[in-house]
Amino acid sequence: MNSFFIEYRDPMFGIIILFAVIFVISFANYWWGVFKNKEEKDSIEKFVKKFEIVSDEKEYKKLLQDYEIPVESLILLADAYGKSGDYEKSINIYLVSLKRVKGKDKKKYILSALGKTYFMAGFLSRSSEVFSESLRLHPRNEESLKYLTVVFERLKEYKQAIEVLDSLEELGAKTSQQKKYIQTLELYEDAKISNAQKVKKLKKISKEEKFLQRKYFEFLQQNRLPLEDDEFLQFDYNNLLDLLWFCDDKWLDLSKFDNPVLKQIAMAKGQIKYEKIENTPFELKALSLLQNSKDIKADLSFHYMCKECKNVFPIYFYRCPKCLSIASAKIQSSIIKKSDEANIPFL
Repeated sequence: MNSFFIEYRDPMFGIIILFAVIFVISFANYWWGVFKNKEEKDSIEKFVKKFEIVSDEKEYKKLLQDYEIPVESLILLADAYGKSGDYEKSINIYLVSLKRVKGKDKKKYILSALGKTYFMAGFLSRSSEVFSESLRLHPRNEESLKYLTVVFERLKEYKQAIEVLDSLEELGAKTSQQKKYIQTLELYEDAKISNAQKVKKLKKISKEEKFLQRKYFEFLQQNRLPLEDDEFLQFDYNNLLDLLWFCDDKWLDLSKFDNPVLKQIAMAKGQIKYEKIENTPFELKALSLLQNSKDIKADLSFHYMCKECKNVFPIYFYRCPKCLSIASAKIQSSIIKKSDEANIPFL
């Protein structure tokens, strides 16, 4: 027994044990890595089979099956098809690329690109599945989280959208505006809450996030609910110009307010006589002067520019349809010939 302890205290014995432990750990780690890679590969193949699209184009099929074409070239081709609007081919190529690619970074890129292609094509449920798969493999993928937020928002799954924003917030992203906006959308859709309760909550949110004053104003306008004069005078009229232009005078009479901006709009609409006001926008001033003309009848037309990506749209947006930025809409107006038809804004 004593001889055993003497051998145990032998330095060589300790070194042998140390190397044995290192070997066992390395061996286990290697096979664990092999197992995880195989599991990930099987998962990707199973995932791809769910979304494969059948195509009858022989040349196109040959192209996808040609293993001599580098994955990088396939990704560029898929991207080109996506930009041209041929989403079916783009999706097919991304799925083939996903089968062949090995690096984690490339898989991350392809899954994000595939999710965005489904998103642009309007397949929101599939887009949600792809982004969820992307996040399963790469939980800290901010781009997938951002798109998944918008997907849930458009699917009206607001609670899930808030949960995704919480994850983004943990990664250091600023999500306050988006959360308030989604809360506002949820209020609009909630049939269990009375209009009085909605007004109270929307009023509170609009004070916290100024760009949502418009959403609050829209709700009051659509439901013909009263708006206190003192409260209205606190609004940012630059973000309401189109709504005020098409506003029903019986619901909100702009001519009664002693405010330069509201006076300018009232003069342009012909509600009050023209008087000179400093810093009047050209369009409003021109329309004010044309009100007395019998030969020329003019009106205002509106379009909306994203302050982030500079794209212009015919309909007002709270989230840019192109770059998905929030609170980035800038109202721009132009003078047009007045039509005899009813002027109904697409707001």
